[in-house]
Amino acid sequence: MTERAEGLDLLREILKDKNKSVVIHYSCESFVTTHGRTPRVTSICMRYLGTAQTKSFSIHLQAQFDQKDFNNLSIADYDELEKKMLNEFYDFAKKHKDFKWIHWNMRDSNYGFEAIANRYRILGGEAFEIDEDRRFDFPRILSKIYTHGYEKNRPDGRLLNLANRNDITTVDALKGVDESTAFDNKEYLKLHKSTLRKVDIIDSIIDRTDKNELKVVSKTKHIYGLTIPGIIEIVKNNWILILIWTILFYILGAATEPVIQRFFGTD
Repeated sequence: MTERAEGLDLLREILKDKNKSVVIHYSCESFVTTHGRTPRVTSICMRYLGTAQTKSFSIHLQAQFDQKDFNNLSIADYDELEKKMLNEFYDFAKKHKDFKWIHWNMRDSNYGFEAIANRYRILGGEAFEIDEDRRFDFPRILSKIYTHGYEKNRPDGRLLNLANRNDITTVDALKGVDESTAFDNKEYLKLHKSTLRKVDIIDSIIDRTDKNELKVVSKTKHIYGLTIPGIIEIVKNNWILILIWTILFYILGAATEPVIQRFFGTD
């Protein structure tokens, strides 16, 4: 119950001022084909939790701004466009430094805030540091609320599996292997649309978690625990059990009232 309480506290922290919270997700080059090189960033999307408005940056958009054919870009073109895209992203980050940044597994130098920063430094930029206490890894929060087994990794990864389980549309959202293929095929628009969709999915998952409507794999007994506080929590979160509990108390009260009057009542 302690882990669950911590997770719910983190959720409340995110939601107490939605207008100061933003969901972030990004797409990048495959980790496998870079041979140890930091993967190139292809698109970054942010969604304001309060208004559902989305802001995005991508190589394919930057190529259009610079009137370049993104189907025929040289390595130098890629570097130039990527740096311009990251310039805009870090300008956005500076303006939103006091926001809470909600993400999905953006935790390390392979995939995460550090990976984006490293890529920008490689291109000659100076990355702006988003404070770690303002970064909220939502899968970690879900693990605390619903236990680590809240969703399976296969076949499509936890994010898309969870979306499918909850009837959240995954149109345009690519699996990891398909994103790698899209990058290799220079299908940057497809990558960008996938990133936009995943930001939307994360937003929907946050909303359903807040409303206690998220369907997960974890068993109820594992989420709440078979303790008195856990059983009380189960009842509180299920209107049918609340109704049954109320009826039982009413019946019990009606059945015991004559006994109580007999022993304690007065004529």
